Amino acid sequence: MSSNIIKFLESSSIENPCLVIDMKVVEKSFSKIQKAYLGSDIFYAVKANPAKKILESLNRMGSKFDVSSRKEIELCLSLGIEPSKLSYGNTLKKSDDIAWAYKNGVSLYVFDAVEELYKISDNAPGSRVFCRLQVPNQGAHWPLSNKFGCSKDMAKELLLLANTIGLLPVGISFHVGSQQTNIKKWEKALAMCKEVYLFLKKNKINIDFINIGGGIPISYLEDSYNFDIFSRELNRVLRNVFDNNTPNIMLEPGRFIVADAGIIESEVILVSKKQLNQKNRWVYLDIGRFGGLAETEGEAIRYKMEVKGNQGNKGPVIIAGPTCDGVDILYEKSSYQFPLRLKAGDKVRIYSTGAYTSVYGSNFNGMPKLKEYFINSN
Repeated sequence: MSSNIIKFLESSSIENPCLVIDMKVVEKSFSKIQKAYLGSDIFYAVKANPAKKILESLNRMGSKFDVSSRKEIELCLSLGIEPSKLSYGNTLKKSDDIAWAYKNGVSLYVFDAVEELYKISDNAPGSRVFCRLQVPNQGAHWPLSNKFGCSKDMAKELLLLANTIGLLPVGISFHVGSQQTNIKKWEKALAMCKEVYLFLKKNKINIDFINIGGGIPISYLEDSYNFDIFSRELNRVLRNVFDNNTPNIMLEPGRFIVADAGIIESEVILVSKKQLNQKNRWVYLDIGRFGGLAETEGEAIRYKMEVKGNQGNKGPVIIAGPTCDGVDILYEKSSYQFPLRLKAGDKVRIYSTGAYTSVYGSNFNGMPKLKEYFINSN
């Protein structure tokens, strides 16, 4: 939590809902991951928060960037980020977008299917490519395993094919799921990578890197992770799996770099009950699932929340958003407790919301989009 954001909110009269980002926290998080994985290439996942100030700061610090679309590429290039620092990391790309990216200097592309490989070959000839494996995601709060990646046997054949159709196979990638809490999932994924890596070596293809994706966990409501311990363990796994001959490593952190840098301040619209003797109160905020808190779906990400200046005895609540859609309920099963004196107009602060919030916001029901403010603390 950034105390400087709290000071900023206390001294400002900005409209809610708003997201405040402390840029010093962003920079500290990036430095932390750089030091923990020395020699690795850090590709910030732009999708987590594509704010210009964040991209400019990370670019100055030597970050590279994982981009998912033409718009994200355009944004990075407009800020003077070299195309050589971009990895087109979405396995789902239109042919026209590949051709445009290639024309604008992007030379690194991911794939996980034969048709995608041919699209890259046709529209970005001679490019460097890496194949994404489908790996177990159990333990991740936000799994990504079913939609992306291919089996290790398919990856072997596709990387061989890439070599015969004018592309340069340079890597293997995977993603163990966002907010992954189980280190053994990296171990299993790396063992799969090693099998593909050795197969390619036997076929005289020496890849440049293993891309271990994102997923490094942060601490939310009920979770507490020690990054230093986690990183030592992951580095140990990397050494053990590859017998101390670890290939170059590429990471794609997003949440870890920007989540803890942000706090959302929201306003209570209504506190109510559905029955006279109901124990749980319903608390409706001016931000919900459609306003930026999409990761509360299935109560997957449980943010820490505090009511500003309203202490005293607390009781259980159901927390919902402001729209007319019945699915706009944030937390119904999780055990959130808010002050018994809570009323409309009170402010609620939602912590660790710098990642995957503002990017999800919409104007559904004509609700205002989440406004972002950036501060530079000392």
